[in-house]
Amino acid sequence: MKPTSLIVRGHASFPLTDYNYNSVTITGYRGQCAKPLAPSFRNISRQYFQHEARHDFVGEAVLFAMLVIAAAVPLVSGAYAVIDLCRAFSRL
Repeated sequence: MKPTSLIVRGHASFPLTDYNYNSVTITGYRGQCAKPLAPSFRNISRQYFQHEARHDFVGEAVLFAMLVIAAAVPLVSGAYAVIDLCRAFSRL
């Protein structure tokens, strides 16, 4: 049922609405708290690793290895530069 709106022309207030709702009876309702059975975190992660993670694991592992190598190259180069700098200062 739609609410009926009472509008007074020339008046600057919000329109008044009249809501006429009918109560609905629900069969089997006892007024108790419902306890939904939520799956445990272990079951959620187990389902994820069984179904979804397998498809993307190889591609993500290769991408991760490439990122680690790309990050390691400048670090190794910097370490060699620091070693050369220490050798140069030790000769002075």
